[in-house]
Amino acid sequence: MKKCLLAALLVANTTACFAQSTLENIGKVSLGLQGAEFSYELPLSKSLLLESAAGLGVGMEVDHNKSTYSFYLLDPVPFVSTELKWIYNREKREAKEKNNANNAGNYVGLQTKYSFGHPNSLALNKALLTDIHWGLQRSLGTKFTLNTNIGLGYMYDFDTTYGDVAPVLRLKFGYRLF
Repeated sequence: MKKCLLAALLVANTTACFAQSTLENIGKVSLGLQGAEFSYELPLSKSLLLESAAGLGVGMEVDHNKSTYSFYLLDPVPFVSTELKWIYNREKREAKEKNNANNAGNYVGLQTKYSFGHPNSLALNKALLTDIHWGLQRSLGTKFTLNTNIGLGYMYDFDTTYGDVAPVLRLKFGYRLF
């Protein structure tokens, strides 16, 4: 009986060591270079993640084929965004026994962000930014996350009717709510 119990424990521990951690449904608040937001991450498969967000932050403008970002701390601009992430290295991280909590991993993402603009400002227009980027998301303990990415996108300004290619750089710290 003792040998059977010992064998069962060894098999269970071996299985747990090789089990893949799955992506999780996560609701969080984040603060970073782009402003403050509430977001929800929804796993679509073992490596695809859909993140939807709403927040207050950076305004955008395109004028005569020149894109600019503007941030006024006391007058942030509301925005909504949706991002599709392909997380490509979770298996390697698992094999190296790295922390995969909070959907950690390197990813390639496609994001669409709509900024509602500000009616009293010429530099904070209604604009749409669609970009592709490379990034990484890391877990900092059980509740905190770090997310950063860099890429290139196309920004269209609905107020000026101009569009331009725009660089993208994001850095944000998040706190997991659920």
